[in-house]
Amino acid sequence: MSVLLWLFACGPKSGSQVDDGALDSTPMANDRPSGFVHDGWFKDETHDFEVPVLEGWVADPGPSTGLMRVAMVHVPTDTRIEFWTFEGTDLQPRVREGCTWSFTAEGRPHPVASTVVIATCVPDDPEGRRVFGTIFCDAVQTMQIEIHPPNDALVEGKEAAEGVIRQLRW
Repeated sequence: MSVLLWLFACGPKSGSQVDDGALDSTPMANDRPSGFVHDGWFKDETHDFEVPVLEGWVADPGPSTGLMRVAMVHVPTDTRIEFWTFEGTDLQPRVREGCTWSFTAEGRPHPVASTVVIATCVPDDPEGRRVFGTIFCDAVQTMQIEIHPPNDALVEGKEAAEGVIRQLRW
């Protein structure tokens, strides 16, 4: 019995098949973060934007290959901001699972874009958080910024998040 256990534990491991029938022995690459925080600013290494990490905020970079570049949480209000980038210049809000974009309108110009769309996503679950979106683009890509304030701090959470968004550099 112990010989069988040893064979299973120490025997050859299966890997992924390569076209010629050989086993691929290359390990999966670990995705690195999309950017880093330095001197109070999150700096995205691929899409060349910066956003301040103000007092009370914590930044969590997304993966370098992901569309969600950074998520930030305002600890005092438990408000979350997500910064997403997409190829192209479509200003329609992107689909969110469990949420319907029920309102879209042209917003005020932002320092980084003259054309801005604002949107509100209403959750399917009445207890879920509303999502407030701000969408704009440059010549080749679109940025969608989402504010996720808790239901019991909608005004405070939105105000805290807008203080960060107004300082975006892109």
